[in-house]
Amino acid sequence: MRFTFRFAFVLAVAFAAQTSCGDDGASRDADPAAGRGAPVPQDAQAGDSQAATAMSTMRIAHLAPGVGPIDFCYQRVRKGTFVGPVLGGPAAAPNDAGDAGADDLADDAEAPIVDASTGSNADAGEAGPPRSASYRTVTNYLVLQAAGPITLAVLPAGATSCANALVTADVTLDPGKLFTVALFGRHADGGVSLEVGAFTDDRSTEPDKLRARVIHAALGTADVPSAGPIAVRAVASKTTVLADRVAPRRAATASQAVMVDGLGYVTAAPIPPPASIAIGPASSDGVDAGFEPWQSQGADLGLRGDSLHTAFVLTGATESTFEVLWCADRTTSGDQTTCTLVR
Repeated sequence: MRFTFRFAFVLAVAFAAQTSCGDDGASRDADPAAGRGAPVPQDAQAGDSQAATAMSTMRIAHLAPGVGPIDFCYQRVRKGTFVGPVLGGPAAAPNDAGDAGADDLADDAEAPIVDASTGSNADAGEAGPPRSASYRTVTNYLVLQAAGPITLAVLPAGATSCANALVTADVTLDPGKLFTVALFGRHADGGVSLEVGAFTDDRSTEPDKLRARVIHAALGTADVPSAGPIAVRAVASKTTVLADRVAPRRAATASQAVMVDGLGYVTAAPIPPPASIAIGPASSDGVDAGFEPWQSQGADLGLRGDSLHTAFVLTGATESTFEVLWCADRTTSGDQTTCTLVR
């Protein structure tokens, strides 16, 4: 089993390049020579007074297997002008984290780490916008020049206009809050059906506790069926319940048996490394009877006090196996949230 580390500097930049669009929301090709508006630097921290007036803050997680790198546009729901493509880069090579070798891991391990809540970094002036989002990656936070009900158009990376979207979806991004917008992919009838979901992020931590949230994106591939509701544990010297029940395309269900809140975050005692992730079917009554988990190789997942994590559960190579994109929600480097692929 291999582990891939992706690091990113914090960047909260909204791109104001616009593609003409009628009031009915129908996209029209942009003039490639028109260029982009100046970036709007923003600190990706909830509660910022400027962002709270007319802007929202989100990152995008590419969780759809079989779909190449993506970009996106946005507009106030089905009216006004589309802004974007936001990431604005050419199509990148597919980022199959499983193919990284030891040299790749060594290079990534030397990348500087930044606390996304402060944005402090000696090299921050050299950081550019994310060029695209590949499968199994999560961008850093971006500030959009709109808030409330928003229409997102997900595009292939390298698109020069907001036309010909892979999928469009309406989400609500409240000002003054942080959001993760996830692209899900379900294989059916020889193709991929794409869906978009938005999750409210909570950046609060506790000095002597870890906080972690599980999101179920194991919707299958062309060769492996989707998984039903799952239960998730962290296994070290003892077993810690991270989620009793996580439905597909959802975060963990609130629970009183384990301290899972309304946003899906569990609060638990720190877990010393190495720790592995165990995933099995969720029982209807919350009891562990019949829990026959898949279990990853042990690793240091940073399950310390004052830590904050989101775990995206993905389809594995065979039925009843999984991959977990384990993301440290307080650190970015370059243009991505810091994540580890656990197998």
